[in-house]
Parts: sequence; structure tokens; C-alpha cells
Amino acid sequence: MAENIIDQIVAGLRSVAVEAYPERGDLRNIRVVGHTPKTDHYIYEMVADFSQGGERIAAKIYRGTKCGTAGAVKMARTEWANLNRVYELFRKRNLAGVPRPLGDFRELGAVVAEKLNGLPLQSIIMKAALLPGFTERYASAAEDGEPASGRGVLSIAARKSGEWLRNFHKVTADSSVPFEPDSLLAELERLCASCKGEGLEESSIRIILEGARNALARSKKTLPASAVLSEFTPLNIVVGEQGVAISDYARMQARGASIDDVAMFLASVEALEKYPFCNREITSRVQQEFTYAYGVPPAEQPILRVLKIRALLSMFAQGRNIKESAMRKKVMWATVMKRFIHQSAARSLAPAA
Repeated sequence: MAENIIDQIVAGLRSVAVEAYPERGDLRNIRVVGHTPKTDHYIYEMVADFSQGGERIAAKIYRGTKCGTAGAVKMARTEWANLNRVYELFRKRNLAGVPRPLGDFRELGAVVAEKLNGLPLQSIIMKAALLPGFTERYASAAEDGEPASGRGVLSIAARKSGEWLRNFHKVTADSSVPFEPDSLLAELERLCASCKGEGLEESSIRIILEGARNALARSKKTLPASAVLSEFTPLNIVVGEQGVAISDYARMQARGASIDDVAMFLASVEALEKYPFCNREITSRVQQEFTYAYGVPPAEQPILRVLKIRALLSMFAQGRNIKESAMRKKVMWATVMKRFIHQSAARSLAPAA
């Protein structure tokens, strides 16, 4: 089915590509050079060959076998609308980091856009963790407590990620949203109860809940609002020579608390510590550089710590995506995660000695 759709997309791109890249000259061919299967979609990579160079294109095709044809079309419509909105906002302000949509293939259950070239930020973090020389190069701290500059690709990428998210929230800003600490505390209690069934210890739960109550005791009544990506994670951030970019807008919400995206990023970075080879010094540096570039106000930092723990608990509650028959791997996953969350909660929410 996906092969039939990609044939239709290639045919439709023949006229779209000529209009999108007039400086490239005559279009000679559009080639499909590879595809990557995902849980609910495929990513097809194509190259448009012109008389004066080439351009890379990515087509995201939702799987009708997973959600039905109507479901695939609905998801494509949502993501296409989100991508178009953000691209136009960034373009008007001369900002980069959002792929240009190419054509309208929503009714095929597909979203087609320019291919962003680069590496996922998560791959760079892992490289820093696995290569000692790379780690030493980027792990030094500034004497004044602020992130140091000029240390290389890891620090620059973390800063650029913070700057990109700050720009995204600025261009989609929408007044403020109410903040309800009681509702957040109730959600934390539910998550802790769920994680307890997977082995989260009472001592960890006590630190999380008591620390959250203390952190939220004098919290703000409202928080800045904007569009929220919901999946702003190191895996979805592409780092290239021209900076960083985001290509996935499938779960973007039109309005929400901006700080939720910040918390998701910090939690996703911290969660990499569950791997034995991932150095705490590396993840701390990435979080520090990112937060400094984004500019989290001091009044929101206690809330951010609680939201980060909420995101980590959600990851633990969802569990590893493996079959129930693979119980050994499931138990190992739970053991690693509960130890990691205890350490994270102690760092973020435990009272000062």
C-alpha cells in the first residue's frame, strides 16, 4: 500500500519541485533512495535531481493498517496543518529550523517536506558518552557557573536547541494558562501508585511527593502559553551545520503551558543516564546549556523540577515496549528505571541538608 502511495507522491512532486526550486534548473528525475519503517508510519527519503544540483525530500506516510485509511488521513491532516503553521511563522521572522512543506498530500495520508540533514542530538550525546576523548573535550564547566562557550558540537547543539525552542514558543505565544498545583500533585500521586506496581520504592515516592509539595507551595497562578510540541526530545532534534531543526509536528498542540516542552526535553536527556555508559556529567552539561539558552525564569524553576519528575514517572509507568513473554527484559527495564528515578528525585526534589 505504501509503495502505491509513494508512486503517487513522486508523480505529484514533479511539478511541485520545479516551482519550489527554480534556481536548480530543469528537473531530471525524482529518486526514492531509502525508507525507514516506524510504529505507525514510514519515512521515505527521495532525491530530486536537477540540472544544477539536487535536493533531498522526506515523505512521512502513515500506516493505514494501524489506524485505518481514515485515521491515516486524519493524522496527516493534523501534522500538515501544524507544519505549515510553524513554517510560515518562522519564515516571516527569518528564522530557520523548520522544513519547508512540499505539496499537499494529506488525502494520501502523507506529509512531504524538505529533508533536514544532520544527526539527532541523542546520537551526539551518546557519542560523547562512549568516546572518552570526546567526553573530556566537552565536559569542562565555566568558572562563573554559567555554561562555557566554544567547547564544541555538544555544547553548541544543546544551546542551539534551547534557542530554537525559545523562538518556537515566542512566535506561537498565546497569553497564559492557569496553573493548578493541586491537580499536578494528584497526577504525581497516581503516577507513583502506578510505578509502585513496577517496583518503585516507598522511599522514592516519599521524596517525590514531599519534594513536589514543597516546590509548589508558593508557585505561580499562571504560566506562559504557546503551541506545545509534546515530543521535543533529543531524538527528534536534528543537528546540522546550519544549526538545529525539528521535523516532527504530529503531536503538536495549538495551546498549552510552554514549560511542558522544556520539562520533556530535560527529562529525556536525564533518562539517558539509565544506560551504564552515559555519564552524569554529560547529561548535566546538556541540561545546563539548554536551560541557560532557553532562559527559564527563576519563579518557574521549582515547577520545572516537578514537571521533569512527572515526565520521568510517565516514562516508567508506560514501561518498555516489549512483549509480555520477554519477562527478563521487562524486569531488567523496571529495575534500572526505579533506581534511576530514585537518584533523579533525590537530586531534584530532596530537601537541602
